[in-house]
Amino acid sequence: MSDLTWTLVTGFVVGLTTIIPSRAESEPTGLAASYLSALHAQNTADPATAANYFDQALAIDPGNRNIMFRAFFQKAQAGDIDGALLYAKSAYADRPTLSVAPLLMAVDHYKNGEFQDAQDLIEGISGRSTVGLALPLLLAWAKAPTGNHTEALSALAPYEGRKEWRVLSATMSAMLNEFYDRDEAALVYYRALAANVDNQPLSILRLATNGLHRLGYSDEAVTAVANFREKRGDSALWDGYLNEYKDPEQAPPVLTAQMGMAEALYAITRIRMSSARRSSGITLAIVYAHMALYLNPDLDVLRREVADAMSARQQYQPANEMLRAIGPYDPGYLIAQLRLAENLEREDRTDEAIEMLEDLARRRPNLPEPLVTVGDILRNRERFEEAVEFYDLAFSRYPDGEPDGWALYYTRGMALERAQKWKRAEKDFKKALELSPEQAQVLNYLGYSWLDRGENVSEARRMIELAVSQRPEDGYIVDSLGWAMYLMGEYEDAVVQLERAVTLNTSDPTINEHLGDAYWKVGRETEARFQWRRALSMEPDEEQSEELRTKLQRGLARN
Repeated sequence: MSDLTWTLVTGFVVGLTTIIPSRAESEPTGLAASYLSALHAQNTADPATAANYFDQALAIDPGNRNIMFRAFFQKAQAGDIDGALLYAKSAYADRPTLSVAPLLMAVDHYKNGEFQDAQDLIEGISGRSTVGLALPLLLAWAKAPTGNHTEALSALAPYEGRKEWRVLSATMSAMLNEFYDRDEAALVYYRALAANVDNQPLSILRLATNGLHRLGYSDEAVTAVANFREKRGDSALWDGYLNEYKDPEQAPPVLTAQMGMAEALYAITRIRMSSARRSSGITLAIVYAHMALYLNPDLDVLRREVADAMSARQQYQPANEMLRAIGPYDPGYLIAQLRLAENLEREDRTDEAIEMLEDLARRRPNLPEPLVTVGDILRNRERFEEAVEFYDLAFSRYPDGEPDGWALYYTRGMALERAQKWKRAEKDFKKALELSPEQAQVLNYLGYSWLDRGENVSEARRMIELAVSQRPEDGYIVDSLGWAMYLMGEYEDAVVQLERAVTLNTSDPTINEHLGDAYWKVGRETEARFQWRRALSMEPDEEQSEELRTKLQRGLARN
């Protein structure tokens, strides 16, 4: 089949991809069927299946350049680097302007110690390619094994004077100087990075502390970790990674060129993920991440970040594959398991998620996080009594049964309030505010609950006004302020706030009902009925639906 004929065929059938069954349902036969199945898998973010079907199509039409290029990219996206390399050379020969294919070939050369071949390929990548402004990071490490320190460091020159690249340039400069045994120069950079823990993500702090350990300054690395914890608080997100350095004698492996290039690719992954506005941007980020992991499989922090990006786009299966690659002895294991459970819950596999978390809680009897996550899942499923039980178990795992942060008091308080256990809920909300007095969510929840119960109305309004000052664009909080005004008989002012709340959050039935009530009180009865009908159309629960139907029939009592 010629390329022209194939283009005409595929142009006709692309629109049919949404009706192609999965492989489990029907094994495709023939070139067109394989190609259509591959496109369907590609469009549904299943690169491994797409690559498999493209392979089947190529077995029938081995010279088809279009299919070959698609197979290459899907294999790279699926993390099948060896499979992608089989097509990379042909893809690059066919399209010399590509950046991903030559970079993948270069990474393979780099992994095998063929540094000059890798450098030649990277130097041939255009600065206008998809790698873009991150290309100097690759060039610096491409030159590191074959040249002197001046040549490698000079590759970072395009970042000079650019504030947005300063930290990344400093990190790479530190590692390159260390690679060349220029320890004093490296130390200057590492110390500067470690001293600025307030503004550093975990990925940068990890590199700084690794460098300090390797250079023999373990005490400074431990101090940097302690400062990070003091500024950021305890969190399952980073505890596993940072706990590695509780023992000052436990130094990371010696820095190699492959580790440095992997960190450059990791940096490019982060850049692509943070700046991506379309799914194609995330797709490229995932490809760069797989290249980094090909060079350094121990970058489990990268696996977690990429899995988070996939999960945010509802690509739960590939995200879970990334998370499952983080083993029980890896520092990121706990957070990976929590993320995995959250993804199972998002796929409506609630029982599996809870079973997995309960097992994790049994194996890690001192950790509260698995139990907290079960509580969150049950609360979101409106199983409030059960949620309270798990939150209580989580509390028991903290010293003296009291967490240091406000958030767990707040989440348990919500579950308690919905479980009709108000006195305990109120106590938790007050404790949360004691720990963090200006938390808008807590101020609003406690204030609204008091209003709803007719208790402490003046204090409730003061708290809600403070919450609005903290988060003026939050429709739920603005609704609370409008409702406080309504309950205090300030109907005209209530209308103003509730109209703004509806603008901020158009689809909430309670906010729309509140606005209808306020309209009625100021004599705007037609508009009131419109809002009540609108609220009813938003499928509120049965109790609220009945109240809305009654209001539509009878209105509200006159003042």
